[in-house]
Amino acid sequence: MLQTIIKRDGHVEPFTPSKLNQWGQWAAAALGDAVDWPSAVLDTVSAMPDTASSRELQQQLIRTCLNYDSWSYNRMAGRLYATLIRKDLYRHDRPTVLALHRKLQALGYMEVLDYSDAEYAQVEALIDHERDFSYAHYQLHTHLTKYAIADRVAGVQFESPQFIYMRMAMALAVDLPRERRMHDVACFYEHLSCNRINAPTPNHVNLGTPLRGYASCCLYTVADNARSIAVGNHIANTMTYMSAGIGAHLQTRSVNDPVRGGVIRHQGKLPYYRALVAEVKSNLQNGRGGACTTYFPIFDPEVDVLLRLKNPMSTEDKKIRGMDYSWGGNRFFARKVARNEDIFLFNCHTAPDLQAALYSADEAEFERLYARYEQDPGFEKKWVNARELLITASNEWNETGRVYEHNIAEMNRHTPFLDVIYSSNLCAEIALPTKPFQHVTDLYSDDGEAGEVATCNLAGICVDNIASEAQYAEVAYYALLMIDKCIHLAHYELPQVGVTSRNRLNAGVGILGLAHLMARQGQRYTDAEGKQFIHAVAERHYYHLLRASLQLGKELGNAPWMHKTRWPQGWLPSDTSNRNVEQIAPFQARYDWEALRAEIIANGGIRNSVLVAHMPTETSANASGTTNGLYPVRELSLIKTDNQRVNYWAAPDGDRLGAAYQSAWDIPAKDMTELYAIVQKWTDQGISADFYRKVIGDASIASSELITDYLYRVKLGLKSKYYMNQKTSAGMRQLELAIPKATPEALAAASLADADDTCEACTL
Repeated sequence: MLQTIIKRDGHVEPFTPSKLNQWGQWAAAALGDAVDWPSAVLDTVSAMPDTASSRELQQQLIRTCLNYDSWSYNRMAGRLYATLIRKDLYRHDRPTVLALHRKLQALGYMEVLDYSDAEYAQVEALIDHERDFSYAHYQLHTHLTKYAIADRVAGVQFESPQFIYMRMAMALAVDLPRERRMHDVACFYEHLSCNRINAPTPNHVNLGTPLRGYASCCLYTVADNARSIAVGNHIANTMTYMSAGIGAHLQTRSVNDPVRGGVIRHQGKLPYYRALVAEVKSNLQNGRGGACTTYFPIFDPEVDVLLRLKNPMSTEDKKIRGMDYSWGGNRFFARKVARNEDIFLFNCHTAPDLQAALYSADEAEFERLYARYEQDPGFEKKWVNARELLITASNEWNETGRVYEHNIAEMNRHTPFLDVIYSSNLCAEIALPTKPFQHVTDLYSDDGEAGEVATCNLAGICVDNIASEAQYAEVAYYALLMIDKCIHLAHYELPQVGVTSRNRLNAGVGILGLAHLMARQGQRYTDAEGKQFIHAVAERHYYHLLRASLQLGKELGNAPWMHKTRWPQGWLPSDTSNRNVEQIAPFQARYDWEALRAEIIANGGIRNSVLVAHMPTETSANASGTTNGLYPVRELSLIKTDNQRVNYWAAPDGDRLGAAYQSAWDIPAKDMTELYAIVQKWTDQGISADFYRKVIGDASIASSELITDYLYRVKLGLKSKYYMNQKTSAGMRQLELAIPKATPEALAAASLADADDTCEACTL
């Protein structure tokens, strides 16, 4: 039983229960009947030894709250943790923003921001450190352990959450006109710290520092020659150490294809894939190797081997598990699957015109050329059964979770881009044009036509924290302005990447907190009313972003490569969206799109080439204290691990809205497909479309179900499919409770869980 307390200044005093009661009462003050603070205090005392420090006692009270495993107790833990952070970092002498910045600048952790002492005084009046006390524990823990400027070797942190957000706001506004920039600082800070704008990890970590890498991902493609492949490896290596995830597309010939007229037999793609993995893994990002998803068409002659590269049962010579893979099909392939017919395989060497037609929006031309090759007796053909190929692909997705799928034709059809899109990115939500480079020196030129590496520049809007249409409009404006500033502030190790990034001005602003918003509004993913609600949310999201980009176009100028898009002609997502989506429910548009179209035409386009992509947001959703992206929750509470970081996550208002939340495990694949299809209607890029399935005991997934689900995804126009998440036991909550705190054993388990987790997304 606790008898003696050692204070921070070293002096020893008897344990006084009333002081601990005051902590508990204060931490629970705003939480009402949702928490029982006296019980939390008693459990804490019973877990303590005879002698402990005041800090250890506070940590144990936090741990007790977290073990109660609910949103309100997480909030209670957060209030205690905010106090602990304040004491650990600043004792009783928290610095001003100016003093902290001068210290960090002297240490080399921050760049000097061009603000006067008078402007710093205005900043000091804006920053509201009390907001830390409204954050859940997992929000604060993410800020402190992942986003704060720190000497991670010495284990010294310098920033509490509000300092992080103010650093970001000031860095984003630093080069704006002086007559408006303090207003912009205030708006950036307000929307970031009130969890309306969700910023990606690179923005949190790098804004205001000498590290100017802000792109979350990059995409590239290579041509069928050795020099171009070498350029691709150089891109992968460089962009990895610049903190980007990699989406690769290697358009090369296959095993035994002739090289140099037959002098050499081609080795196929596997040696190039192994080289790519080595490049990506040779540099670390936040303590782990980089990450890559490689894209290939289902018609590739090596497809059977490529689909099985993640399978642990494949032989060593046909196994490359260090990256993920995505296979691409189209509606033609889907019809062959439905009819249980065979297809023949081809590549860029054996049928270059057919390959080019595959990567176009013209499926009729693809089918015309395919029929011509099919009837050509001089064209050597390898036939495979389309349905068996799909079953192989789907089984690999089920068993590894990490063999993804993309619809090549849909990516090139439902888009404002005029140029060819070959692939998506690491997390399968980006859809941007790329162009092969022919020599590594091209990467260091300013010739915008030499080739194209695409970068995805991300943000999110937490729809559960938006109070009005006017606020949504302002948040959309500042989300796009944040992306714009990051594109222009960024250092590009490969100058050519900067050329294309600043000419395209590609943005990808996603939605977070949909599950929380739906629970709060009493809406369900599985009924018609809920689907109409989702449609309204997605339409509102795109409308306000499009208006904001139009406004930025008027203020700053349209994207220089606007002529490479359909925007000058007034393209809108509804022009090319999949018409089968309208069969899901009787949707009604709520905004005057034709008036907006006329404004866009009159302005010659908008500021950005694209606006919307829906990413997983695993880490950044923790910082914003909300639910991941578009996804339903899996459980009302989870332990999330990320690179030996353990977070006790809880669904917002979960103890009050628990019955209103739908678990992802209870939502059929058909309804998940419809969710993504509805959102895809109002999305110019793509979606990290996760699916969920209980496979408990003797349960299994029939091939007929896999086929039906695939055909429905194609029918509704999904551009991509991402993780397969399987619940293989009924004891997820019991598993979590078996790890009551972040012990060394828990961290070791987290590390093992992450061993094959090559994405920034957390293991759950």
